[in-house]
Amino acid sequence: MEFVRWLASVVFKLFVRTTVFYPENVPAKGPVVVVSNHESMLDMFLIGYRVPRYIKWMAKEEIFRNKLLAKIFTALGAYPVKRGSRDVGAARTTKELLDKGEIIGIFPQGTRSKGRGKKLPAKPGFVRFAVEGDALIQPVAIWGKIRLFGKVYVRFGEPFSARERLGEEHINDRSAIQQLAKDTLDDIYDMMEVPGGVSQG
Repeated sequence: MEFVRWLASVVFKLFVRTTVFYPENVPAKGPVVVVSNHESMLDMFLIGYRVPRYIKWMAKEEIFRNKLLAKIFTALGAYPVKRGSRDVGAARTTKELLDKGEIIGIFPQGTRSKGRGKKLPAKPGFVRFAVEGDALIQPVAIWGKIRLFGKVYVRFGEPFSARERLGEEHINDRSAIQQLAKDTLDDIYDMMEVPGGVSQG
């Protein structure tokens, strides 16, 4: 894992010039659900290489059908989820990880946006996981030109409690959960600007 982190730091310094804002916002301990817009296959590395904790990523099942990729992603802490249906196994794994105080990563839009941005809505599962696992939600925004010698920005927002945002009276309210998922994704897209007074690197 440390080798992967080192390799990512080299790639994101020399080949995909990356500036990261506020990685210190990530809670140092306790259960956390990291949520981000999904722009490329590099996203999990762009988010994870500056975070001291190892994020366990929920990744689409198709990746694990390739034996080599399955070994690589499993070694990196990723685990599969079936898209388009409720995956009980993935949900159980997520709950177990959060119960252990781990940090997990989910792309709530379910697939790469490919330029669709907010037109691709957020699925509410991450809110449910955060509520059930009593975890904080850590929003992250990625934007820029994610390509060779492109310039990319990664910005970590302020973590928050889904339970507190919803209020105890709404923690099982589907419409409230869906609204919080939408609001979180909206906030992520609103974060896509270099903070005032901060160097772009």
